[in-house]
Amino acid sequence: MHKIASIVVCIVLFSLSSVWADFYRYVDRDGREFFTNDLKQVPPEYRSSATQVKPDAGRVNMSESTPAETGKLRNSSKQHKDKYGRGEEYWKKKAEKLRTKLRDQQSEYDFVQKQLDDQSTPTEGSLKKKKNRTSLEKKKLKLEHSIAQTKRKLDVDLPEEARKADAYPGWIRE
Repeated sequence: MHKIASIVVCIVLFSLSSVWADFYRYVDRDGREFFTNDLKQVPPEYRSSATQVKPDAGRVNMSESTPAETGKLRNSSKQHKDKYGRGEEYWKKKAEKLRTKLRDQQSEYDFVQKQLDDQSTPTEGSLKKKKNRTSLEKKKLKLEHSIAQTKRKLDVDLPEEARKADAYPGWIRE
């Protein structure tokens, strides 16, 4: 009886194999990158260009670590840096600085717009009101331009700079 149980256990152990999921990567026409573990989920027009991706075991943490341990891992010397040695903190600060600038500009724009709305249509006799309104309209146009520039820096230029520097995209997101 003991021999039969041993044989059954050996057969079961030898018949078990490692199960690994295959991962696939494809890029759509807009340049966005997608990953899936089911080739059927790749749209038909991209299946021919889908490539199999081998997971990098060094970057995957399957342990059940506590948040404190996870924090220790993040602070370790193996933290990812961009090509120039800058880490997550640098990119987060840079993105937050642009977001703060954009919020300030938007607040100032809202204030100028409120001032313009509060002014009634100038009468013919009030030259001072006309000049004030004209200066507010010029200020509003300048603010619109600077808001557009800051948005471009935040939405286009900064992500492109991060991509070129090999920084993780998540570092610049809110």
